[in-house]
Amino acid sequence: MAIELTENQNDFLNALKKQYHKSPLPSMRQIAEDLGYKFHNSVQHYLEALMFQGIIKKIDSFTYLDKKLFGLKIFDSRIPAGSPATAEDTYEVFDFENYMRANDERTFMLRVSGDSMIDAGIYDGDLILVDTKLQPTHGLIVVAIVDGGYTVKYLRKKGNKSYLKPANPNYKDIYPESEFKIVGVVTGSVRKF
Repeated sequence: MAIELTENQNDFLNALKKQYHKSPLPSMRQIAEDLGYKFHNSVQHYLEALMFQGIIKKIDSFTYLDKKLFGLKIFDSRIPAGSPATAEDTYEVFDFENYMRANDERTFMLRVSGDSMIDAGIYDGDLILVDTKLQPTHGLIVVAIVDGGYTVKYLRKKGNKSYLKPANPNYKDIYPESEFKIVGVVTGSVRKF
């Protein structure tokens, strides 16, 4: 069973999270220098306590902060959009990067401009996650370069020709005239209220 951290251990942990996030932890001397500790043996003491708690993990020859420290809590109960209901207190830790599979060098995010994809749930200002390793096929939402400009639309195929379809009836389908390249497949979107 885990023991509660002391105030000093908690402060040290918060400083580690802020400084190094998910990257491997450097040497004790480097941590002491980065976090402003005079003596690296103080750092060693804190690291050993955090390792004992399972907060620091050793993978191969590197040490990392447990990735669960960087997630958000998702409670097991569902929140009704209709009548109110009681909620449970149990939860799991949600790791956004893992959920969105955004920790791969072949994925990136773009901010959307415009309303041509609103019927697909993608609005002006949303962030979309683009995966460049997925195979773009008919019916998927893609980011494409069309005749010198970037756009996000549904990929459609008619015979051996490809075109792009918006998710808003106020916009017309886009049939490339010369340049047409799929940059990647959209796998998710994020909206901040």
